[in-house]
Amino acid sequence: MHKELNPELFGEKKVVKTPSMDAASSMGAASTNNYLNTDRQIFELRSQNQALVDQLNKVVATVNELIKSSNNKFERQQAQLGRLEQSHNGLATEAGQKITMLSQRVNERRTLDAKVQEMVDRHNNVIKSFEVRMNHMQKLLAEKEAQAIASQTALNEAKMEIARLKRL
Repeated sequence: MHKELNPELFGEKKVVKTPSMDAASSMGAASTNNYLNTDRQIFELRSQNQALVDQLNKVVATVNELIKSSNNKFERQQAQLGRLEQSHNGLATEAGQKITMLSQRVNERRTLDAKVQEMVDRHNNVIKSFEVRMNHMQKLLAEKEAQAIASQTALNEAKMEIARLKRL
């Protein structure tokens, strides 16, 4: 037994075959079937092609949106980088100015320290000179005191001698 698909299944009409029509109709049916199959294939290919075009358009739209989004992100990142660079340059300039100011203050401080040290050294020299003079004056005073005591002793002796001479 020979199995055959129902031709009405795909929208084809069943043609009743007669032996005399069989040879002529088989050629016409084959030709009609070929045209129907070709038309169906063309329709399916067009449908597939349209579906692919639709998918491709969706992909292109998605890619374009991603490109725009990426460009926006890049622009924001570039702007933020510019702001950071400006901030960094400002901070670097400010730090440089502060370092320069600190350096000037340190140099002024060193100059003032040197002047103070010089004044302290001069003061110490004045004090040493004063001490030397004071010691010299103390020696002179001691000598003068000794002379005064010696003179007082001589004077007392002379008074005693005069008093003794007066009694005589």
